[in-house]
Amino acid sequence: MKTLEEKLFKRYIGYLDERDEYQKSIIYNTLAKVNMYSFYLISILMMGSLIFDSINHQFTFGTFALFFIQQFNAYYIFIKIRKSGVDTTEFYDNATYILQLKRLKKQSMMAGIQWGLWMLIMMEYIFPALEGKKNEVGLISFVIWACGGAFFGGTMYLLGKLKLRKVDNN
Repeated sequence: MKTLEEKLFKRYIGYLDERDEYQKSIIYNTLAKVNMYSFYLISILMMGSLIFDSINHQFTFGTFALFFIQQFNAYYIFIKIRKSGVDTTEFYDNATYILQLKRLKKQSMMAGIQWGLWMLIMMEYIFPALEGKKNEVGLISFVIWACGGAFFGGTMYLLGKLKLRKVDNN
């Protein structure tokens, strides 16, 4: 598998001989940026395809394909980075660790609020309008998306907390 990756890598980048560490770091940095931009571009295209599908009252293969490509990319990166341990931050004093936990809590709360509002707007206003349905948003919709946002924010906090590690100096 390693030799196949090396062959594909050489053909993709377009070089014949081995590269030194500086050249490899530039190549990896460039590939990481391109992957990040591609991830966001695929997200935008997937949303556009989903809107187009909603207008036409059908789901196309393109929407599912973009979704699966995006999910494969996200899970592959998540698993590889998690396995290597480079996503973990170590803290040697309690004050910095507590400060980082407070920052993480605030960021997670904001992520949950943004996710809940975005889903409320998309699912209760935009998609029904695209399908030609009347918008009837009640208190139950707000409660559902508020609970969903709280769950999302809580999950982000727990996943973020797993990446923080306090090292004892004893």
